[in-house]
Amino acid sequence: MRRAVTEGLRIWTSRDYFKQHPEIAVQLLSKLNDDESEYVRKSVGNALKDISKKHEKLVINELEQWDLSKKTINQVYKYAMKYIQKKGGHAL
Repeated sequence: MRRAVTEGLRIWTSRDYFKQHPEIAVQLLSKLNDDESEYVRKSVGNALKDISKKHEKLVINELEQWDLSKKTINQVYKYAMKYIQKKGGHAL
């Protein structure tokens, strides 16, 4: 169920509401950054990566608040930062 929510948010971020309020999607996704399921964590990271293509600063601001010393959260961080790092962007 949690993975369905994260995958659904990836699709819904292209809708007008989330285009105007991307911070809501980021907040919802971030709540699952330490989920017990690797599938959910990977989905969260990929969804944040997609959002970072249009809202890079928003995603970076969220990621800066994460406890990267936790292995599970660090895994999500790496997925989320792929696009930003690929284009030579910010690194925490």
